[in-house]
Formats: sequence, C-alpha cells, structure tokens
Amino acid sequence: MIVKYIDNVTFKKMLLGAAANLENNKAIVDALNVFPVPDGDTGTNMNLTVQSAMREIGGLTESTITHIADAVANGSLMGARGNSGVILSQLFRGMAKGVKGAGKIDCKIIAESFKSASDTAYKAVMKPVEGTILTVARETAEKAMATYAEYEDVAEFLNSLIEQAKYTLDRTPDMLKVLKQADVVDAGGKGLVFLLEGALAALKGVEIKQEKIEQVVIETEKEIAGFSSEDEIIFAYCTEFFIKNPTKSAEEFLSKIYDKGDSIVCVGDEKLIKVHLHTNNPGQVLAIAVKYGELLKIKIDNMKEQLRERIKNSSKKSREKKKYGFVSIGMGDGIQKVFTDLNVDVFLSGGQTMNPSTEDILEAAKDINAEHIIILPNNSNIILAATQAKEISDRSLYVVPSKSIPQGISAMLAFKEDKSVDENVQSMTDAVSEVKTGQVTYAVRDTVFNDMEIKKDEIIAISEGDIVAHGENPEEQTLELIKSMINEDSFLITLFYGEDVDKKIAEGLKEKIEEIAEECDVEVIYGGQPLYYYIISVE
Repeated sequence: MIVKYIDNVTFKKMLLGAAANLENNKAIVDALNVFPVPDGDTGTNMNLTVQSAMREIGGLTESTITHIADAVANGSLMGARGNSGVILSQLFRGMAKGVKGAGKIDCKIIAESFKSASDTAYKAVMKPVEGTILTVARETAEKAMATYAEYEDVAEFLNSLIEQAKYTLDRTPDMLKVLKQADVVDAGGKGLVFLLEGALAALKGVEIKQEKIEQVVIETEKEIAGFSSEDEIIFAYCTEFFIKNPTKSAEEFLSKIYDKGDSIVCVGDEKLIKVHLHTNNPGQVLAIAVKYGELLKIKIDNMKEQLRERIKNSSKKSREKKKYGFVSIGMGDGIQKVFTDLNVDVFLSGGQTMNPSTEDILEAAKDINAEHIIILPNNSNIILAATQAKEISDRSLYVVPSKSIPQGISAMLAFKEDKSVDENVQSMTDAVSEVKTGQVTYAVRDTVFNDMEIKKDEIIAISEGDIVAHGENPEEQTLELIKSMINEDSFLITLFYGEDVDKKIAEGLKEKIEEIAEECDVEVIYGGQPLYYYIISVE
C-alpha cells in the first residue's frame, strides 16, 4: 500500500516513535565517545533534548502539523543539552520552518524540511566540522532534494534517506581523524539515524515501546523554585541517597517506600540504586533502605527552610541591583566554594555527564538582580547551550567561552568591577587562553589514541584535549601530566582533587610536584568533583 502523505496524527506518532527509538538506544550513542572517559553523554544529551520536545507536544491544545512542529522546535530549544542537543534543536527548528503551513506532508515537503533543517543547523554553528551530525544531516538533505520527484510513497522515500544517512555515518571516520583513531562513527550522527529509523517505523505502524523513561533528579534549589509559600510544601525533606550492592531490585525497594512521600525517583541496577524523594520522615525511609544494602552520599535538605532563605535573599536582591552578576557551571562542593568566594551569584551544578539545558541556564540567570550577567560554561560541551540562552534571553547576558574549571577561575580573577562590560568580557576571554588544563580520570573501554593502546579501567591523563599518559596509578599519571604541561614560563600549578581522593594522598603530591616544577608555586585544593581524580591548572 502506497502512503502518499503524512497527516498531523501520523506526524505526531512519527515524532513519538523517533523519541522512543533514541531513548532505547541512547547507551549505544553514549558509548561512541571519542575519548574513553566516563562522561560519554551525546546520547543522553540528545535524548533529554528530545524528551523536552515531546513534553511540549503533550501540552498542545491544537495539533496541526505547524503547531506540532513549532512545539518540537520550542521544546528542544529550551531543553537543549550539550553541543549535540543544541545542534539537534536547530535541526528541529529548521524542520518546523520547512513544514510550516502544510496541511499534509508529501515527499517534496519532506525534502524541503530536511534542507531547511540542515541549513539552520549549519548557520547556528560558528565553525561547522565535517564528519559530524551536521554532515549526516546535510548529505541526507542533499539526497532528499535531488530525488524526491522520483518517489510517490513517503515511506519508501524516507527509507532511501535513512540509507543515505547510514552511508554518510559510516564515512565519518574518513572525515575526522579522531573518529578513525578511536574506531568509532560520529555519535551525534548515530543518534540522528536512530531518530529517523524510529520515525519510519511509526509511519509503518510499528509501535516502539520505551524500555525506560529518562529520570532526571533536579537540584533542591530548582525544586523549591516551584513553591511560593511554605503551606504548599506537603513533604518538607528532600532526601537523596545511594544503595550500594543492593540485595533487592530498585522496583522492590520502591514498593516499600512509595507511600512515604512524593516526587519519588528510584532507579539503578544490581550495583547501585539511586533514590530521591520528598518525605516528612527521612529517618524512616533510611531505616528501610539500610536493610537493602550499604548507604552512600546521604543528603537531606529542609525545603521549608530553604524556601524561607530564598524568599529572604530574593527580597534583598530586589532592593540591591548591581552592575554585574555571574553564573558559573561545574561540579564538586569544593569547586563551588572557590567560585562562591570569587563572588559568583549562581553555581549551576553540571559538567561531565550532566550538561545543563538552555532553560537551566536561563533560570539560573533569572533571579540575579544585575544589569549584566556573565556566564562561565567551564566545559566545551556547554558553550553552545550557554550561547543559545544568551541569544533568546531578554536580559543582558554574555558568555565567556571557558572550557574548564581552571579557565573559569582564571576568567573570574581577571574581572574588574570598574571596567565596562565589553572590556571585562574581553579581558576574561583573554585570561581563558592563558591557562592550561589537565585532567586525570579512568578509561571506560579499550581504545587506541595517539598510537597508545589504552585498556579499560587504566588511569589516563589528559592535557588540552589530548591523552598524554596512561597507567595504573592516579598520582603517577598526575606527575607525568604536569611534566608535559609545564615550561619555562610556568609560575603557578593548582591541583583540585576529587571526591574519591584521600586528602593526605592529594596533599602528599605537593612536595613531589615542587620537585619537578621548582620555579612554580603549588596549591592543592579540595574540588570534590566526581569521576576525575585530579583537575590541574598551569599558569
């Protein structure tokens, strides 16, 4: 049976099918990370971006093709996370332009929407890189525009476009050396193929069931933002913890606590269960949990007290408007303290494995009572989302393109209250380029990088985007990393140690660093960051 066009009902089903297929396969996309580090998050970022778009569809009161497409564009724009999510949001934005006003979608409109999507995404990226999702989108669009007149059946046409997308995807390692070295295809491009395959399956009447809905536990500060008075808070204590090596499944534990509060999230596997809930008796919940395994990272926040503080601080801010405000993004309570001491107004939790969305960044800036607000992404995968927030905000937002925590700190140190905003942004941006960043973490898979054979679970040392050393001991690799980073102009080395590093071991490194960098001052600071044993700054 020939399907000549797609109506609004089918269009919505196709988008839901695309979202479900990406959800079910996001782990495959995450695993395509070029670096074998524990923060491969392209699939997760794309999935969260798409889920935001699907929630927007769910809130529609009108469901024409134009309304649906606009909802997807807006939802993905606000929910965009990471570079892959921002590019995907631009593809959806272009798609919406391509189908605008259409009562039905035929092969010609499909081709035009693919072309519009590709063009919009390319324009949104300052320096487009070939061998990425952009290339997959562009070559698929070119095939669509060249061949749509040959097809009458939209399903057959879409199938031909998916074959083109797969063909381009398979060629991405030939376009990007880092992909070939890591023996992977582009992660974003793979995610796009999963979306297209899900849409086609839905068009053919195949129901794709989501294996697992993405659960995102938001920060307590964001949760209390939804309340305007204490009376609205029924369950006062926001309680979070992990159960290590649980004796029962997450589902079984959930059955024991489901009536103890609200906003309950209970997810995990045989190694670790993460629990989040609002309750009036956290002790009772913990008493149940301890029977299921060892408890880790217990955090209990009194939301009523936090709301009182928020209202009090908000009242102060409303009276005291200042010239400059700052949003800094990162992870680790020690790192947060450093930025807070540097007068950052909002420290937005995020970074590796957890990129904040465009909307998260806008929300962080919303409550700062300042004439100009400067955003420090501190991660190369957050810069696009921050830039997107700047472009759609009606506030005076500026983005300093810091790619690491050390760069963000250096930028803040370069800030001068008496300078104009343009002068400050320029001097802060200049400061970013004057600091070198190193990171020490572990490999999540076997790989070959820069002719180095790296085994899963080995310690790897990264300098300015390159793996420079690998071995068995975090401290030994830290010293090797610092040797590769310092030169005759270096004068200061700062070592931020992570949440899993013993304080005495970290402080014991100071003397060894001073031996290999005699001309440098050395500082050792608790960062508390997850996943990365050490973050190193060399100036």
